[in-house]
Amino acid sequence: MKAIILAGGQSERFGEPKAFAQINGQSFYKRIIDVLEGTNMFNQIIISTNETLAAQFDHSDIIIDENKNRDKGPLAGIRSVIQQYENEELFFVISVDTPMITQKAISKLYQFMVEHLIEDQLDIAGFKEQGSPIPTIAFYSPHTLTCIDKALNSNDYSLKNVYSHVKSDWLDVDMVESPDYWYKNINYQQDLDSLQQDILNR
Repeated sequence: MKAIILAGGQSERFGEPKAFAQINGQSFYKRIIDVLEGTNMFNQIIISTNETLAAQFDHSDIIIDENKNRDKGPLAGIRSVIQQYENEELFFVISVDTPMITQKAISKLYQFMVEHLIEDQLDIAGFKEQGSPIPTIAFYSPHTLTCIDKALNSNDYSLKNVYSHVKSDWLDVDMVESPDYWYKNINYQQDLDSLQQDILNR
């Protein structure tokens, strides 16, 4: 099983590449790698990014989005990795702007996926908050590749254009007993300031 860290966004709202922003003195991407390694679930952790940022990562496994899918968002990053490893059974996808992801959350979601995999033949299992799916913290089957290609060849590059057309199920974030910032996206500098304050107040 492989993990994909999505780190190819432009981070325009944040003002700098979010992958290299720091929380508690550690860059987002390195913190996520540490958490993924700590689960002992993955045979490879791959950073999916663009050619501008690729050289800045201190990591050996990096895949750059294909030119034809450049600037098409997270789907392009997911596709770039899955198409290289189509024989892999499962991929865990995590966005680099979710730096507080926990081992507990990943393990809980994997357990949820396995429980539903055989009976429901799930293609995607992810988290949801108040009923809304969070497709950037989710397990993806390689069977999603066909649907991803269709979406990338359309005018709708949204993750919803994939998960709404395959078998998917979602585990409520409240099922993970961790401070609720574990699944929060950092989109703006003030989001990072708020996160740091939340951590200090725990």
